[in-house]
Amino acid sequence: MGQREDLLDGAKRCLVERGYAHTTARDITAASGANLGSIGYHFGSKEALMNEAMIELSTEAVERLREPEGASPIATWQSLVGSFAEQRDLWTAVLESATQAIRFPDLRERLADAQDEARKVLGERLSPTDADAAGAVQLALIVGVMMQHLVAPDRAPGAEKIVRGLEALAGGKA
Repeated sequence: MGQREDLLDGAKRCLVERGYAHTTARDITAASGANLGSIGYHFGSKEALMNEAMIELSTEAVERLREPEGASPIATWQSLVGSFAEQRDLWTAVLESATQAIRFPDLRERLADAQDEARKVLGERLSPTDADAAGAVQLALIVGVMMQHLVAPDRAPGAEKIVRGLEALAGGKA
């Protein structure tokens, strides 16, 4: 691995372990084994490096949404809800990236592209007749459930409750 990749890997580890606001350039160089000047050389600034690392983390999160074809709604939600607990730091970093995107137009554009891909992946699995709408609703639901699990995991809904709620909404019972 080259120094650029080492820096990205170190920045991702720092984002997951320390969060955006608590990561310094020195933290990244310590985690990567690179020298401080290499951040400017390869990325221009610490913020540009952190933004690139957040894009990669968000892309990895989107990849988690690619469940095997034919997975039941319960199995899909059990996997997601389980990942909110098992990879809490990763999902926290993904959430932080969304708040940072407000201040960084390039990051905002790239995260919007990742969201487009997530809606497409989800929508194609859920509804061949209206993939765009199905993906939009599913992504909104995932983000909302993720936030609930990050804030208060003991109070957040589990897979069974989520699927029951979706069935109630689809049946017009809500």
